Amino acid sequence: MPAPSLTYAFRPDEKARAGFVRVLGEISARARDLTRRSLDPPDELIHEGRLLIKRARALLGFARPVLGPAAYARGREQLRKAAGLLAAHRDLAVTQATLERLAGKASKTSDRAAMALIFQSLAGNRAANETPRQRLDGAVKILCQAVGGIKRSLPDRVAWPSASGRVAKAFRAMRRAGKKARRTRKDADFHAWRKKAKRLLYQSELTQAKPGRQMARVMKRIGKLQETLGAHQDGVLVEEHLRPMLPVSSSARRVLRLLEKKKLRLRRKACRIAHRL
Repeated sequence: MPAPSLTYAFRPDEKARAGFVRVLGEISARARDLTRRSLDPPDELIHEGRLLIKRARALLGFARPVLGPAAYARGREQLRKAAGLLAAHRDLAVTQATLERLAGKASKTSDRAAMALIFQSLAGNRAANETPRQRLDGAVKILCQAVGGIKRSLPDRVAWPSASGRVAKAFRAMRRAGKKARRTRKDADFHAWRKKAKRLLYQSELTQAKPGRQMARVMKRIGKLQETLGAHQDGVLVEEHLRPMLPVSSSARRVLRLLEKKKLRLRRKACRIAHRL
């Protein structure tokens, strides 16, 4: 996992409110820059746009104690809408990338042939989508509106909670989500675990511009955990694309069996990482 970016972290001796507003501004500026860059190919910029939205959502959660319920709910809904505009394109890109990795590891000719048939189907689906430029520009517009609304809703003279307290709460939420996922073994709960781990990582980066050795090690493990859970969710997305092809497509059935094996491996890996945390 790369080192935390100082762009998205509180500076030493910076007040929480000032740092929060500055980081929100950095996210907004970075998002606007995406709309001025070429979308050829679009996958990288769409991915970066989604990450900026996720960072903004993590910041919104960090500031929840000082925001009123209405302002928090409004910001959350706007950021969810922005993410939704990019979801379809990103899901198809993830689906294709996941299948390509799976095909690269397939030892049987029949498995690789099944992947090829699925690739052809996905190519047709992607061509029918709304243009990535429209979706990215729309998502950035909503993200910037949300950032502006959050800034305006911040009270001037309210004590902010301690950074360590907010990160500790995010850590506890991540642990609870992990325990639930391991108990239920449901895909939705593993996805919820991933989102909690991602939020914890971003809030840790926000408050730890220069982490010590122990904290840096913990943050690295959190990063590996959310990456592992992200790969698990990628497999779930592929399954969702393939299930409408059943029971007709034998290729889909074959790929689903391979995906299920991969998901089990990723679940075991995530549990090992979580145990070390």
